[in-house]
Amino acid sequence: DVSRHQGKTLSVAVSHENIPMSGAFSNLTQASNKNTAISSAQRSKALQMVFAADHFPGEDSVYAEQKRPQAHYSARRGWINDPNGLIYYNHEYHLFYQHNPYGWAWGNMHWGHATSQDLIHWKEQPEAIYPFGEKDAAFSGSAVYDPLNTAGFRKNGIDPLIAVYTSTGRGECLKLSYDNGITFEEYEGNPILKHQGRDPKVFWYEPGKHWVMVVWDFGMTKKMSTGDDAIMNQQVIYTSPDLKNWTYQSGVEGFFECPELFELPVEGEAGETRWVMYDATGRYVLGDFDGKRFTVTQTFRQYDYGGGYFYASQTFNNTPDNRRIQQGWGRGLIHAGMPFNQPMLFPTELRLKKSFDGLRLCPSPISEITRLHQNSQVLENRMIRLDNGVSLNVHSDAVHVIAEFEKGDATTFGISVHGYELSYDHLLGEFLAMHGETNGKTNYVNPDSETFKIEAIIDKNILEVFVNDGELYYVLPFDKVKNNQVDAFIKGRGNDRKALLKKLEVHELVSIWSGRNRD
Repeated sequence: DVSRHQGKTLSVAVSHENIPMSGAFSNLTQASNKNTAISSAQRSKALQMVFAADHFPGEDSVYAEQKRPQAHYSARRGWINDPNGLIYYNHEYHLFYQHNPYGWAWGNMHWGHATSQDLIHWKEQPEAIYPFGEKDAAFSGSAVYDPLNTAGFRKNGIDPLIAVYTSTGRGECLKLSYDNGITFEEYEGNPILKHQGRDPKVFWYEPGKHWVMVVWDFGMTKKMSTGDDAIMNQQVIYTSPDLKNWTYQSGVEGFFECPELFELPVEGEAGETRWVMYDATGRYVLGDFDGKRFTVTQTFRQYDYGGGYFYASQTFNNTPDNRRIQQGWGRGLIHAGMPFNQPMLFPTELRLKKSFDGLRLCPSPISEITRLHQNSQVLENRMIRLDNGVSLNVHSDAVHVIAEFEKGDATTFGISVHGYELSYDHLLGEFLAMHGETNGKTNYVNPDSETFKIEAIIDKNILEVFVNDGELYYVLPFDKVKNNQVDAFIKGRGNDRKALLKKLEVHELVSIWSGRNRD
């Protein structure tokens, strides 16, 4: 879409010189805003290099670069951040995301787009939503499907995929796609809502037969005891019968950007549910929701303990099997020297589990991860001692590891992957990783539990850790320290410490990119 540049002139001559991709993108972005000439002293030689093809040269190697994660989604090129518009629509999962397709740094925000049949293998699609103007970026939002045609958008029997997003210069806006998210039309009534905030998450509330929008707002004020007005950071709830006309209902204080709101059953309690509200940082509360007002019943808890590498997650609307599937952004997991910048995290299924200190929101890798398993190794029921752990050889930078222990009389037990240790000291209540972000008391693993489980996904420089089926969740940068081994070990004081290793599973992971991005 180059309509915003109509009437301007951009002259480009191809140079034989090597230009870094990020530099080329940013230079052209700057050039598009004014009349610019890019010339080369060797035009004739350079133009001999121009040719037409169905695919760009070297495309087969694009998703196999040395530093590109092979089990996590990343864009072909450019910066990505927040996942947006997660939805199952027309027999496909759609992952939209904040994307700068022309540069390696944040800015010039579009909605990128990828589709999948299984949440594992993704096909990158063309840019979905463009900035509305030079000072009007396409910020975060969500996507919905309207089979009841409440908005009246049905056309030729097609109920469109509807994106609800923040257009930074206008407010909350709608875009409509009748071709499975490949192209989007502007809704002529935009904006549908103007306020001091952004990042709308919209869903259908069946009991009330209306739409709900939860959106971050930082413009409302409240009167303090001093008489002064204070600006509130809160999640604000609006409702609508038709996606076009919205009414303010209520707000919940204490939240930051990228809100979420959804209902989950309580595991093991038939018919019992709670609503979950969280923001980009992973802080969440549990409560009741009547379609208009959220009432907190369990106050703030932290979802991720890895120091901020997990960020801005969203869950899929309209999943066919009613699982609550979440996708987050691996903020700060940078791949220097590559044409892409930062990945999406591995999709997880969310559950509400009863723990020793109340209900807890617990993620675990989606079951589809088994489709990537290869060269699997499994050990069971091995007694390990201080001087006698177990080791398995592994020859991949993408690995899925699961270890289950009975703690016995060991004080510490854990695993080492490529020399990188993950361990738990049950006497001190500390989960430790080689990066210091996780050091310290956790107090979130049942101290009386006789069993302990560590599950890890390692993929190039990404480490995701799930302790006791998600009671603790960490995202950390991974550094391969030395060997090509996975070890299970224990530690303790005294010479006769031991623990039962109930199971150690090590699965190398097949690349998600194999043959998936070519028609």
